Order: sequence, then C-alpha cells, then structure tokens
Amino acid sequence: MGPVRGTLAAALVLAQVAFAQTSEDELRPKIVTVRYPLLARVARVQGEIRLRVDASGITLVSGPPLLAQTAIENARSLGLMPGVTLTYHFVIVDATTVPATMTVKKGDAFDRFFLRMFGLKTEKAVRYDQCVPGVAPPND
Repeated sequence: MGPVRGTLAAALVLAQVAFAQTSEDELRPKIVTVRYPLLARVARVQGEIRLRVDASGITLVSGPPLLAQTAIENARSLGLMPGVTLTYHFVIVDATTVPATMTVKKGDAFDRFFLRMFGLKTEKAVRYDQCVPGVAPPND
C-alpha cells in the first residue's frame, strides 16, 4: 500500500440535554469544527469522549485521554448550562490512492532541440499516486 494520508474528521455528534434550558437545535449553530490533536492523530487514536457539564464545571466521563483536552476546550467555548451531557466522536478517515498519469516535457529547451533533431519524443508520461479523500462521517 502506498503512502496514505489521513483525512481527519472530528465531530460533535450528540448533545443530550437533561434538565438544561438549551435544546439541541440551539447548540447546532454553535458547534465549531474540532481540530484533531497532533499526537492523537499520529498515534491514530479514535473514539468517543463523553463529558458532563455540572455546577462544578466540565468533567470527563469516559474516552481516550489524548482526545479529552480538545473536547473539553470545545465544550467550554459552547457556554453550556449545567445538566448537559456531550458526546464527541473522533474518527480518522483514510484517503485512498488512485494511480494517475501526467505528461511532462523531457529536459530543457536545449535537450528537446536535440531530441527533435534525432526524431525522438520530447515528452514522457509519468505515473503517480493521487490521493482521494475518503468519505467522512456526517456531522450532526
């Protein structure tokens, strides 16, 4: 398998509101794209982060520690009322490679002059792998 580039998707998928006055529909416009932490991306850590907002602040209920700090920072930016439970889904979507061909000129103008004199081709086809992003899961 050739070099694979990761397309990163991190989505806040579910905001369950229990006892809070903020509904899910009011939160959706406030959801910001969450940046995947570099160390977690390199380690290919994926998973769900569950957070609870209560009177004492935002607490981690479950999830990988490498992703927790990013989720907590994003939850703080939402300005939620106590009683809200958040679930962040962090997913790495791999890109696939597709073979492609590109035509390029051989050498410089001087080289191509001599190639033409001897009736040789002045262009060549170069094969390479083109990265095509995978399908990211939809944001809710």
